[in-house]
Amino acid sequence: MSARSNLLRFGVALVLVAVVTHSQTPVSQTPVTDGGIDPELIEKAKLGDPAAEFLVSVAYRKGQGVPMNQALSASWARKAAEQGLPVAQYDLGLCYELGQGVPQDDKQSLQWYEKAADQGEVDALWALVKIFDTGRGVARDKSQAFALMIRAAESGLLKAQLQLADDYYAGQGIAVDRKQAATWYAKAADQGDARAQRQLGVMYEYGLGVAQDYAQAAQFYRKSADQGYAPAEFSLGLCYVHGRGVPQDYAQALNWYGKAADQNNPDALVNLALLYIHGQGVAKDEERAWALLRRAAEAGSPDAQLQMGMDYEDGIHGLPKDRNLAAEWLRKSAEQGNVAAQFNLAMLLSSQPEELYFWLGLAAPHLKDDPLAKLIQIRHVAAGILGPDKCAEIDTRVKRWQADHPNQP
Repeated sequence: MSARSNLLRFGVALVLVAVVTHSQTPVSQTPVTDGGIDPELIEKAKLGDPAAEFLVSVAYRKGQGVPMNQALSASWARKAAEQGLPVAQYDLGLCYELGQGVPQDDKQSLQWYEKAADQGEVDALWALVKIFDTGRGVARDKSQAFALMIRAAESGLLKAQLQLADDYYAGQGIAVDRKQAATWYAKAADQGDARAQRQLGVMYEYGLGVAQDYAQAAQFYRKSADQGYAPAEFSLGLCYVHGRGVPQDYAQALNWYGKAADQNNPDALVNLALLYIHGQGVAKDEERAWALLRRAAEAGSPDAQLQMGMDYEDGIHGLPKDRNLAAEWLRKSAEQGNVAAQFNLAMLLSSQPEELYFWLGLAAPHLKDDPLAKLIQIRHVAAGILGPDKCAEIDTRVKRWQADHPNQP
């Protein structure tokens, strides 16, 4: 946690980390009284105490104890910043970036962020990452942004650690390096971040950048799930279904799937439905299962959306026969890359040659043998109706869709 986040806790004693050497203000200071800002603090600020100046600045910015006044806030922040207080330098940089109490000025913003960053103010480091990454007020410089991100991550800034881990994991702007990703997720997990803990669980379960270890995976899933993180609750439930890293236990799976389903996690809803269909850890209840699948479809599960489309097409599982609703749900699934949905949507819309040709074009690379032969034959018929120019146009749409969805089948 940065000094800035500590300093913003009004109404309680504020811990002034890393400013004591610049100031005579006590380590514990209550800046706001029932009548406004503590008069003693105001007096210290007027005498040039940088920590007191900064606290007065924050009070004016937040309107706590005094009327909100951004210009006065920026003025007091400048006094503290010019005396070298890093958290005040960061705040003044933010004022210039946002045009808050001062004219908006990217160059001034950069200058004050750099001063604060040079003293290790991690929020300023992160601000500089964003500036160089986007080229705001400076020449865009990805390598500089990356170097600053590493500095911020090494300084313990959680969001920098997470971003660095994500970039290494997915190869965003850098080469994929799952070992480095695991290292940074571990640092974020050590700070109690639930998403990082769950991601580490995934990496241990599948041996991505670390040695495969089901027990470790389950431990990280549990740490995250105990914080109420729905994807981890689902993952832990899956561990109990398959007995990976924990004893096989359908009752426990039901419990954890249920927690995630309560947060509308689509994967948990689908898998909870399967437990009810098969009577695993609970009495069989198909009505409850189909209700859960409908919730999963509404929550965005492509598999559940496919099922909904097929149910509406056939008029089963309590749903009326409705081709329009069938097409609507199949399209939702198909647009997420579900090959079966793409194929079924094409068949449902076979009277519309353009739709038929487009969706079969997406499904074709993922089908084999007889289904592929049938698809090619049907698409050939559609091509004869459309003509070569229209087919070329649709083929371009297919390629564009595939380029825009590289992580989908």
